[in-house]
Amino acid sequence: MTTETPEALKARKLAHLGAVLEALSAETRDVSRAFYHGWILSAAMELWDRGVLSQEERLDIEAKVKTLTQAPAAAE
Repeated sequence: MTTETPEALKARKLAHLGAVLEALSAETRDVSRAFYHGWILSAAMELWDRGVLSQEERLDIEAKVKTLTQAPAAAE
């Protein structure tokens, strides 16, 4: 089993997180928006718990999610 370095884990998760943030911004279905919202916050907390994400980075992610979830869904 290969162990992933904290830096590699952070890079991989942040890349996924960026893609999910982009998907959230384009999503119109409430259920999908809720799923993306939960996934993003869960991924950020995982990185925080592992000590690879700074508080500033975590708060920035949370602010982006809050902004996206409070904005009206894009029109279909």
